[in-house]
Amino acid sequence: MGKKFLAVFFCLLLCSFYSCGRKGPLQEPLPQTPQKVTDFRASQKGNCLYFFWTSPRSYLDGQPVEIRWVEIRGIELKNEPSSEREVASSFEKFSLPAGELGIGTLNIARETAALTLDLKKAEGKIYLFGLRTRGRRGGWSDISNLIRVRVGYPPAPPHGLKSIINKEAVIITWDPPARLEGNTARGEVFYNVYRSEGDEYKLINDRPLAERTFTDRSFSFGHSYRYAVRSLVLQESNWLESEDSEILEVRPLDTFPPDVPEEVKAVCGTGGVVLSWLPNRESDLAGYRVYRLGDGQTSPVLLTPELLTVTVFIDSSVEKNAVYVYSICAVDQAGNESQPAKIEVKT
Repeated sequence: MGKKFLAVFFCLLLCSFYSCGRKGPLQEPLPQTPQKVTDFRASQKGNCLYFFWTSPRSYLDGQPVEIRWVEIRGIELKNEPSSEREVASSFEKFSLPAGELGIGTLNIARETAALTLDLKKAEGKIYLFGLRTRGRRGGWSDISNLIRVRVGYPPAPPHGLKSIINKEAVIITWDPPARLEGNTARGEVFYNVYRSEGDEYKLINDRPLAERTFTDRSFSFGHSYRYAVRSLVLQESNWLESEDSEILEVRPLDTFPPDVPEEVKAVCGTGGVVLSWLPNRESDLAGYRVYRLGDGQTSPVLLTPELLTVTVFIDSSVEKNAVYVYSICAVDQAGNESQPAKIEVKT
């Protein structure tokens, strides 16, 4: 009886051991394909169609991926599809690499591409574009979000750029485009302003401009900037942007003096004349100079060879029963000196 019990016990133990960890059918490994691009977008500038996207950072299984190949595909939409499903199906069946559409030459770089268009062939037509990527190993990703583009003739660029510099801003003005090319670009003209401090031009207006002027407050005196302006027209829901205008180089110099110090007061005492005034509010203020003009003098004398950084000055070198005219001037970091704030004092 004891031997039978032990045998049954060991059989049950072995069955339990071999079944441990088996919780269902084996899962097939995820394919080695990159994640799908979801922010594919395009804009037309001049006769170029520019594409932008963010490359995936991992495969579907979460492993990091280094993208080695990018393919942009496209199809001409001759008839408006009835549904998104029909759009996706047509794209999957009939799309071609963008360079094989016969409308221009494609150049692909990192997360950007440019399709130089033959506008005589492409103007007025609607195209659907999508993108897929591939890593060092495995296959192609799924096609990205699809983007719809109607190719049009963009407007001519603006011209006659000029700058006005004051102590608060660089103001850029320009003349409108001399003409609007083609038929699809007709309409109200807007503008984008681009600025470069090195090689790359960056858009500096937050929305298309209807007026032909832009005030740039984010600048520094002594730095060199290059400005370009592009014309924009709205075609359906797409902006058509011109080529760059001529480049306007600007190097703003600080030749603008601070404001005149305010509320200058003087008090005579046994120790001399005490001058005080309100502090200036300029961000580049360096300090103050105090001048004195006495009886019989033809020009004021500088009493503060070193700039004052406080708004109080004591003149202890005065004579009794004399009349003095004091001048207080603010000075900025560029050395510009304000007009004087004057006060007459009788000791």
